[in-house]
Amino acid sequence: MFTQDGIFVGILMTLLNWPIFVPLLASLAYLFFKNRPANPFTVQQFFKTFNVGGHRGSPIKQPENTMISMEQAKKEGADLIEFDVSLTKDGIAVILHDDTLDRTTNFTGPVRQYLFKDLSMINCAAKFAPTQQIANNDASNIAATQAAMPTLEEIVQWSKENNMKMLFDVKDSDAILVEQLNTLFDKYDLYETGIVCSFFPIVVYRIKKLCPRILTGITWRRWCYSFADLASTVPRFKGIAHYLAIIIDILNVWSIKSWLPSFLGVDMILTERADISE
Repeated sequence: MFTQDGIFVGILMTLLNWPIFVPLLASLAYLFFKNRPANPFTVQQFFKTFNVGGHRGSPIKQPENTMISMEQAKKEGADLIEFDVSLTKDGIAVILHDDTLDRTTNFTGPVRQYLFKDLSMINCAAKFAPTQQIANNDASNIAATQAAMPTLEEIVQWSKENNMKMLFDVKDSDAILVEQLNTLFDKYDLYETGIVCSFFPIVVYRIKKLCPRILTGITWRRWCYSFADLASTVPRFKGIAHYLAIIIDILNVWSIKSWLPSFLGVDMILTERADISE
C-alpha cells in the first residue's frame, strides 16, 4: 500500500533521473525571478539627447571624480557624466573609483575604513598631473591642486541644476547603497536622466527589483574576475583561486551572451570596445 508521501517521493526521484528536469527547473526559476526592463519610453528619453559622456568627468584636465572634473566635462560639451560610487564606513555614498584611497588622494587604505567626517581633510587632487595642456592659458581652467571628495547627493544636485544626465557606476554591492540610490531617484526624479550600472549583477538585480522604473546596465569585461587590469596581465588571485576565477570568467562570457542581461532586466550593456568583436 502506497502512502501519499511515498508517491510524492517516487515522482520526485523519477523526475530527478530525467535529463530534462534540471533545465526545466532552471527555466522555471528564470521566468519566476527575472526582472522586467524599464518602460521603453523611459529608455528612449534617456538616450535621445545623450551624445557625449564624460568618464569620471574630465580626468585628463582635472582630477577624476571631483566636482571640478564634472564642471570641466560640461565646459567641453558633455551632456552626461559618469562617476563611481563607493561607501564610507558609516554608509555615506561618495564618489571614488578604487577600493582604496592611495592612487588619487593624500590618504591611504580602503575607503570603507573611514567615517565620512574623517575624510574632511582629504585632497582628491593630491596625485593628479594633467596629461593635456589646457588651451589659451585660461586661469579659470587651471588644473585643481585641491579637491574635496564629493558625496553622491552633491553630484546628483549639481547634475540636476546643470541639466546633465548621469551614469552611476556602483563599486559597492552593499544593500544599503541600493536603498540610497532608490531614494535619490525618487527624491530628484532621475528616471529619465540617470542609469545605474555595475560589474556586480546582484546590484543591478536588486535596484531593478526594488524599482523597475530605474534604468540599469551591466558593466562587463571578459577577464574581470581573474585579472585586475584591462590588458589581462595582472592576476587578481594566486594559485588555485586564479584558475577558479578563470572558470567564473568563462561562465560569465556564456551568461552575458545568453541569459544574464534579460534576467537582470538591464537596459544597457557596457564593455570595452575590444570585447565587442571577440
